[in-house]
Amino acid sequence: MMPRMSSVKHVGLACSLILVSACGDDTSQTGGGGGDGGGGGEGGSAPVAIETDSGPVEGFVSGATRVFLGLPYAAPPIGDLRFRPPAPVQPWTEPLEVISRGPMCPQLSPLNGGFVGGSDEDCLTLNVWSPAEPSETARPVMVWIHGGGFVLGSGGDAAYDGQALSEATGHVVVTLNYRLGPLGFLAHPDLKAEDPAHPSSGNYGLEDQRAALEWVQANIAGFGGDPGSVTIFGESAGGASVCHHLVSPGSAGLFHAAVLQSGPCDLVVEEAEAFASADALAVAVACDADDPLACLRDASPAELLTALPAPSFGVGTAGTSWYPVIDGEVLPSRPSDMLEAGDAVSVPVILGSNADEATMFFQLGGSTVEDEAGFLALAEQAAPGEGDAILAQYPVADYGSYQTAAVAAFSDAGFICPTRRAARALSSAGNPTYLYHFTYGPISLFGDLGAFHSAEIKFVLMTPGQLLPQPLTDEELTLGRAMSGYWSRLASGDPNGDGSLAWLAYAEATDPHIVFDLTLSTGDHLREAQCDFWDVTAPF
Repeated sequence: MMPRMSSVKHVGLACSLILVSACGDDTSQTGGGGGDGGGGGEGGSAPVAIETDSGPVEGFVSGATRVFLGLPYAAPPIGDLRFRPPAPVQPWTEPLEVISRGPMCPQLSPLNGGFVGGSDEDCLTLNVWSPAEPSETARPVMVWIHGGGFVLGSGGDAAYDGQALSEATGHVVVTLNYRLGPLGFLAHPDLKAEDPAHPSSGNYGLEDQRAALEWVQANIAGFGGDPGSVTIFGESAGGASVCHHLVSPGSAGLFHAAVLQSGPCDLVVEEAEAFASADALAVAVACDADDPLACLRDASPAELLTALPAPSFGVGTAGTSWYPVIDGEVLPSRPSDMLEAGDAVSVPVILGSNADEATMFFQLGGSTVEDEAGFLALAEQAAPGEGDAILAQYPVADYGSYQTAAVAAFSDAGFICPTRRAARALSSAGNPTYLYHFTYGPISLFGDLGAFHSAEIKFVLMTPGQLLPQPLTDEELTLGRAMSGYWSRLASGDPNGDGSLAWLAYAEATDPHIVFDLTLSTGDHLREAQCDFWDVTAPF
């Protein structure tokens, strides 16, 4: 989903692609495996019992992996708990079968804008894949945060199945759901005043993620994991979420390494803008101005999600966005400013982007830039007053067509250059920082889009994806093993090892990066002239 183009601060381009699982009506997500090992279906083997701090659970064994699906980590955020921070789960005493993925959180279909049947507010669940082979030492833990523009997706999507990654690395893998859209990110002054001890509103989805990380700290040892070695990683809105946890005071200590995949840190809104969106929603739902909160809490999820124009997914298109809010509490200020000030938690970080990030968004928006006038109009929409400078920086003679030049400009502005700025800030603050650039262009369901936004997920998780449904070839498996290896070793503080190509830690003076393709390589000064331009012209 493309951010609103009228504000340079929000040309992040980083809301995620169409999620195929969200396009149908059946989102219960029971059954259906992902990747080479499956792991997503109903358990057919003898149950595996684990004791959690809320009660006993029973998962199952799939291949060499213990699988636990649909595990509740917070109370259902319904009724009076809507628009509040996540509450503790009500404990249970009898063994709870956790063998089917829980429902995805309420959302709209990106294809027709309709409410996705089967999505449900009772969605705060997570999934765990753990090696079945006993280990003398606790295993590192990797927690995946899904993308989707903060309005789409589910940690239970088959494309995010954790079994292949767990078996490739020997780590415990966790995926999670979090509240989306207005149910996850609606901010209002009255909500902020409800709890004087927690003067925040609009970041319930981020707080859900934090609650899942707290669940990991309290429970993952029972699944063979090490709560002292947790890596959080995510793509697009999930990568932005990882950055938000790096600077959110309440998340400190809950993880020990972080990976941002195509996730610009400033995928956020100012509080005043968020309040205005809440007012618009209350009017659209026909709420009484004297008591809008009661009305918004009584409305059905479908009413809330369909009352305003649906989020958009293409370049140059409009729609309602629901992003995390700079509320002074969960997010004290703009994340990029906090990174620059050295206010991020001190953990090793991998971050990077894909070579052709914007092709997906041009495809989804049906945007074709045929001439200079079309490129100029799109550039002015993205960065008012800077259109001529953008065209001068991306001359058609260097790119072969106006379309290719526009794709490059939006890829740089939305992903590649903000990622370099974050790398520089983290490195300057002393975080061991490793920058990557993904350049492999597999053929997607939409055809040849190059190394498009989200293309790398298949290789990190080693599982066929929504737009890349084919099993990995032998060459692709080699790339996947390399990427998952670097990701998994980051927990030690350094992603290098096991005979891998040496990946230099980032420093501004040398500006190094690794290139992920079927043949790995290294480079430096990635898109230097273009990023220097964007740093001055439209930093966001």
